[in-house]
Amino acid sequence: MSRGAFDLSGRIAYVVGGFGLIGAAICRTLDACGAVVIALEREGARRPDGMPVGLREDIFDAGDGARARERIDALEVVHGPAACWINAAYPRTADWGASRQENIEETSWRTNVDLQLNAACLVSAAACSVMAERRAGSLVNVASIYGVVAPDFSVYAGLDLGMPPAYAAIKGGLIAYTRYLAAYHGPHGVRANSLCPGGVRAGQPECFVAAYSARTALGRMATPEDIAWPATFLASDASAYVTGSVLMADGGWTAS
Repeated sequence: MSRGAFDLSGRIAYVVGGFGLIGAAICRTLDACGAVVIALEREGARRPDGMPVGLREDIFDAGDGARARERIDALEVVHGPAACWINAAYPRTADWGASRQENIEETSWRTNVDLQLNAACLVSAAACSVMAERRAGSLVNVASIYGVVAPDFSVYAGLDLGMPPAYAAIKGGLIAYTRYLAAYHGPHGVRANSLCPGGVRAGQPECFVAAYSARTALGRMATPEDIAWPATFLASDASAYVTGSVLMADGGWTAS
């Protein structure tokens, strides 16, 4: 079957967080469309089972925004020029899941904003600048529905699960800055878009899965592939006239 506008043959795609739940699925779908995929991960990260045979990997700390242009230049010397740069990492502190609105801890808030927002923005800016010099490229930032709408806290009732308050600020900020990059680099042939996943099933308690699923129009949580294919769409020429967008991949959570 022809890949058509999804054909990424010969194009080099960097996936930050490429060994994560969503990142690994993105690596697989990009590979299926012919891309040369480089999974970027922190030192010591374990390569998941089932990754493409031809997948390359390299060390890249997603939570570090320092010297981003220098680090990207070094990657391109080894692996080649980026046609696509996808930020799919989720760096966070050990206390992240325990954070609640009533007990915001200032140090944790600042650290997570630095890890998840500041670093992603600085890396995104550098990646766009590199691609703009070649007058072609696509940036995809994996954000969240909670950067667009408030959480429905009822789905977390009675559970230790929760949604840290900084998450809304982080994902909302990432979406806004991605729009900025789209406007700034559009004249230079670079597209920049945000992908907003809904909840991805990953071993949560069944009562949570049931409550979350009932809240969506499609009646289920996402699989990693449900998020990976929209990311691949944004990376490919199938979305050649799409930039500055916020693509919801949420099973209809935000539709009502």
